[in-house]
Amino acid sequence: MTWTDLLFRMISALIAGGLIGLERQVHGRPAGLRTHILVSTGACIAVTAGIAATRLLPGISVDVGRIAAGIITGVGFLGAGTIVHYREGVGGLTTAACIWFTAMTGLLSGFGFLLFAGLASIFALLVLVILELIEDKLPAASYWRLKIRLANCESSQTIEACRKVIMENKFHVKSSTLNISNGTPVYAFTLRSRFRKDYTEMVLDMNRIPGVEGVTWAHRTEEV
Repeated sequence: MTWTDLLFRMISALIAGGLIGLERQVHGRPAGLRTHILVSTGACIAVTAGIAATRLLPGISVDVGRIAAGIITGVGFLGAGTIVHYREGVGGLTTAACIWFTAMTGLLSGFGFLLFAGLASIFALLVLVILELIEDKLPAASYWRLKIRLANCESSQTIEACRKVIMENKFHVKSSTLNISNGTPVYAFTLRSRFRKDYTEMVLDMNRIPGVEGVTWAHRTEEV
């Protein structure tokens, strides 16, 4: 294995990781260009070093398969660090998958499968870019949190008017609770919709209903 061969493998890993990392960087993710390049290049270095040690150092036997297995396991912990549980749901899953996938492209480069690494990177970009456009057009269930704060406890007509607005927008009420604090009733709903749309007008209409003091509207990504 020549120095030129080593250099080409590292450059291949750098490009493969950079392509995927650039897409994450554009989307404003914390694990962006530098992180993906380092993961891909690091995986390449580990595998290449094992291969070179076996060939160049007499008496040393390095199991490159075990090195690859260690990288696959270890990168999983790094990816887990990008997964964050928000109040509305879970974020960072795609970035975690990208980090793991980037490590695999580094392994390919380290083993010398440069064309395979390039094709894998292009495949990942197609998944990230094209499928994102398709996902926005596909019908998918979404879950929302709605809180309605009323002016007083005489709220039967007001809350019925709010429920009418909910039904008109084709929501399915998964759950509803009532909390009364200092004489002020607050209704909390968990809603499900099968449509992707902007519900700003619905919230504004609900806020104009007599007897409604305030409306809180938030999206949640996990199923109730």
